[in-house]
Amino acid sequence: MPQVFVDNDEYIAEDVSAIEKGLLHKQLFKYIAANNAFLADLFEDNFDNILAALGVAKHELKAPFAGMGAGDSEIALQMIRPHHVVRSTSATETAVNDWTVTFTADGDYWIGFDTNNTTAINVDRRVLLLTLAVWWTQGWGPITEELLIQLGNTTYPVQIIRHGWVGDNKTGVRAARIRPQIWKPLARPLVQTYQTIAGDQQMVLVGVAFAKGDLARQQAPTAIQV
Repeated sequence: MPQVFVDNDEYIAEDVSAIEKGLLHKQLFKYIAANNAFLADLFEDNFDNILAALGVAKHELKAPFAGMGAGDSEIALQMIRPHHVVRSTSATETAVNDWTVTFTADGDYWIGFDTNNTTAINVDRRVLLLTLAVWWTQGWGPITEELLIQLGNTTYPVQIIRHGWVGDNKTGVRAARIRPQIWKPLARPLVQTYQTIAGDQQMVLVGVAFAKGDLARQQAPTAIQV
């Protein structure tokens, strides 16, 4: 099995054919990022990481890549959607199709479930995620300054994202790139935040999702397959 690296993290991957690579590149830039310069720059700079993530997805999901027209037993291409990572605060893990979160001042939790979102989520067994950035959508004042990501038993150094509030980039988008990271099927991520004030915020986890076709076609799924 070939080994691939995403920012020095090592993974086992399947080979990606020239046809699959061409399809990935075409759909990523002609459709997904076609109308957004921030996404186009982000994906261009991370194309090697995205290609590596596809190889890992093929290994983990045991299926060929068919892009945006994938069938049930094939791998589809999407942006990360809310239901991939956002959960209700009930004791039963339920996916939510909404990026809006209410944060308290100081330390709080963003990606998690149960009381106050303090329990790590389960990534659905039908999807692999490559996390690349966060952005704050128009009309919502940014408040989150830091992210603390835990994946399984590993806790990574705090990432400062406050600099993204001002949108001081060539596209003027309020967004901050974060360390690229693969969240494999059945991974257990938990993401804490820090903000000086409390408030509602629509903060989007930006990246690429490689999902089985049956999951990719669902409009707003709530059940998680583990």
